[in-house]
Formats: sequence, C-alpha cells, structure tokens
Amino acid sequence: MRQRISLLAACGLLTAGLVTVPAAAANAAEPVFRLAGPPGLLLPLHPATGSPKPVALNYRLEAPDQAASSDGEFTLTVDLSKLNGAATVQENPRAAVKKCAPAGGTLVCKQRGVRPGAPAGVELEVTAAKDAANGRTGVITVTGAAAGATVTPAVTGVQVGGPDLVMAEMNLKKELKPGESQPLPLVFSNKGSRPAKGIVLELEASHGLELPERYDNCTYRTTRTATAVVCTIEGDFDADASYELAGDSPLHLKAGANALDERFAYGVYPAPAAQQAAGTGSGASGADQQKTGDAASRAAKRLLTARKAVATAPLAGHGADLDPADNRRQAALTVQNTADFEAEPLTVKGAAGTTAKAVVAVRNNGPAWVAGQGDGRPAAVVDVELPQGLKVVTGPAACHPESATRYRCLTAPSVLESENVEFPFELKIENEVKDAKGAIRVGAAGPKGEPQRHSFDPVLANNLAPFTANPTATGPSPSPSAGTPSPSASASASASPSPSASGGATASGGKSDGPLASTGSEAGLLGVGAAGLLAVGAALYLSFRRRGTARV
Repeated sequence: MRQRISLLAACGLLTAGLVTVPAAAANAAEPVFRLAGPPGLLLPLHPATGSPKPVALNYRLEAPDQAASSDGEFTLTVDLSKLNGAATVQENPRAAVKKCAPAGGTLVCKQRGVRPGAPAGVELEVTAAKDAANGRTGVITVTGAAAGATVTPAVTGVQVGGPDLVMAEMNLKKELKPGESQPLPLVFSNKGSRPAKGIVLELEASHGLELPERYDNCTYRTTRTATAVVCTIEGDFDADASYELAGDSPLHLKAGANALDERFAYGVYPAPAAQQAAGTGSGASGADQQKTGDAASRAAKRLLTARKAVATAPLAGHGADLDPADNRRQAALTVQNTADFEAEPLTVKGAAGTTAKAVVAVRNNGPAWVAGQGDGRPAAVVDVELPQGLKVVTGPAACHPESATRYRCLTAPSVLESENVEFPFELKIENEVKDAKGAIRVGAAGPKGEPQRHSFDPVLANNLAPFTANPTATGPSPSPSAGTPSPSASASASASPSPSASGGATASGGKSDGPLASTGSEAGLLGVGAAGLLAVGAALYLSFRRRGTARV
C-alpha cells in the first residue's frame, strides 16, 4: 500500500493561496530540466527538552527528455524568506558532497553536469523552529539556473505539527482451515499533534483470502494475486485518541478454498485535503461527528465507520506520517491445504537434421494456489533433461542451461489453482536415436536451485514425467519410476509458444506443432534413467500437460 497523502494540501497551503509556483519561460531550443521535490512537508514539534527531529527534504533535477544532458554548472537557489519562522533549513550534514553555502535568506547550491539516469540535486534537512507554534506554516521555493538550459522551479509547503496515525497490530489467528472466517478488530491511534480530517483505510488480501463485506465508501480492485480495498471515512480524528471500527460496520477475513500461504496487510492514512474540502461524498463520519444534512443520503448506503475506542490499544513505535512505517501492518497466514504440481510427458519425433517446436508444461491441479512469501522466488522450478540426440536451438527467457543437455526453468512467484505453465523450446534433432530417454521434473527450489518436493504436494507420482525422442512403441509412454520425490517450489512463469515447424520432426505431450528447437544443455539432476532423477535420494515425478485456462 502506498501513502495517499498530499502533504502540501494537508497543510492547507493551496486552498489558502499561500503557495504559487512561478512559471519558467523555456526557450524551445534549450533542454528543460525540472526540479522535483515533495509538495508538502510535516515537521514534528520542537520538543521542550532535547533535540528536535529533522526531516529530509531532497530536490533533484530531472530531464523530461531522457536523452537530455548538460555538462555545464547548475545553480540551485533555496529561498527561505517565506518560512515564516516555522522551520530552519540546512544542507544535509551527512551528504557525501557538500554543494551549498548560505547567502542572506537563501542557500546557494552548485553542481556540474546532468546525465540521464544520474540527475543532479541537493539534499536538505528541515527542523521545526524552537518557538514555532503547532500548525504554523511556511514555504520553501527552489529555483535553478544554467547556461544553455531552462530549469523549472519547485515549491514545498511546510507545516509544524500534524496527524500521525499509527495502526495497532491485530491479534489474528494465523493457522486456518479453508472456509474459516475471523473478525478484524482493527484499532488505530492518532499520536500526532493535530487532528486528521478524515482517514483512508487500506486493506490488501492475497489471492486465497476473502473480504466478504462490501461498503459504499470503499472501492475494491482485484488483480491476479490480491484484492485491494480503499475506504474513505470522514470526521475529525483527534490527537492523542484511539479509534476502532464501529460495531455496525464490521470486517471479516475468510480463507478461501484455494488458500495456502497467504498475506494480509492493513494500514491507515490521513485523507487527502481535496477529499476533506469536497466532503468526500462517499465517506462515513467516523469521529463521533455526523453531518445531519447528509442523513437522508447516508441512510440509503452501507458505510464503514469508526468511533473512539474505549481504551487505547498498545501500539508499536511511531513516527511522523511522512514515514508510513507505523501506519501499516502485515500478517502471514497459513491455511491447511494442498496443491498438486504435475508435469506433462513430452515426446519428440523426427529425422536427423530436422527441428521442432515443443512446449514443456506443468500444471497446478490445486485446490490451493501457490505464492512465495514476497521474496520474489519462483513458485516452482522445472528441470528438463534432453533425450540423446537433441539440442536446444532457442529456449524461453525463464529457462537457463545447467549443462549441454539439461535446462532449468523458473515459474513466476505465483501459480494459481488450475493454472498451466508453459516453456516453449525449439529443438534440433541432431541424431535420430530410437527411444532416447530424458525427463521433466517439477518441485520447490532446493539449496542449489534443484527441484525438491513441495511440502504441500500430496501426489508425488506426477512430479516426474518422461521426455522421449523417436519412440518405437505405439502405446503411451511409461511413467518413470524413482525413489521418494520431494519437491517444494512456488511460482510459475508462463510462456506462449509460437509454433513453426520445420523439417519432418514432431513433438507431442506438451504443446507442439513441429520439431523441437535446440538449446544445448547437459543432463544434471535429471538422470536419463528414472531411478537416477533425484540426486538427494528423493525422486520427483513430473508430467507436462497442455496449457489450460488459468483463472485470473
């Protein structure tokens, strides 16, 4: 979830007319560099004792044209004359290179050269002034100049004090069964110095979790792997007060039939000032304040609301809301469920010198989807051992050679239930070897990336599948037999082959319409013999099947 606050608007500087962005006339022949910085900044109050907490304020020069660059010197002038006694500003004392020097009511900063991908800029620190009252505002304007270039200015509104919403961690049940539901006892506090004029509640549930309730002041967006919910709740949420969801607007979290290893995140942020000013037609009055003029329209809607909590819930450490670290929490949930990965057998036929396109395919038979824990690792890995006489001409980007006759393919970080994952290859039949044997194996990534048994996979016999070239038998290919397999991967990359056969070779048992292309890899973990497929003594049974319709 991202922070949804326009801090400049939160300071009220736009609506008060205190900030105007000066226009910069650009010569059409000159490159135009834009000074980029935050529109607004909230500062913690200066403490009665001890040192104040500085807040980083960085500006950088950006070229809208990615090819634009300049070797000349840029001068950035930071105008502090309109701070109105709200704050003090200095160059970051920890900056690697010092660029700025005070000059009257400004800081003048110089830097030479701007290149695409390496913009110039300045690093500042802003601290609330010792005598600045809670709510005092000011403005920082930064302008730039360079020979042969135009620089557009940047303006940042500054406010001393503000809301600091802190989300309490919910005591959620972490071990669930499919179909099991639990309430969400959501509690948050405003640990800042000023009230929040409305809040935005954000929830994100991974693919196997459900949020059954629907509210009119919430928006819902479902993607392939998660459902995101954003609710706007109106009202004044006072400083030094805690809040909970009102009893007539509960939330629940349910484990779906496809749930396995899941994530649930929840956060709270001040509402944008634009929504505050407009009254957010869809918001609920959450801080014991309800607008009577809207009573009729509200009565027809089901609104998520909040009220002051009876007691303040214990909260973790917090900071200013410019840093949303304490605004959001995340829970990992485990559901007692299984997911069955299956590899599809593959057969290639053709005379020496021909090529064919064929697809190595694996499938998640469910019932659960499989996803990593946010570390980007694949949901599963697939080892492909080529039969004798075959060579890879081209292979998918998700596959890399382990040797001349063996390739390892990685799925995406998630594989949905009933989803097929395909890896298209183009193979050359260099030598026509009858009944040449290879193998396909799917599982979890082991210590060295090799397939191992997924702990949740209940069917091991289908983790290993034969890969045969020029079979002499007319019946179905026999299933390889090996020791006890042990795969455990979670994520699959799918690729759609573009069939284009050449020569007289054919492939079957994955997707294919012609001879296989060659990628060049040597046998490794996948032994040609079925019994030698597992180096660790656990045999994985893989089978490739044609791509079905993945549920999105």
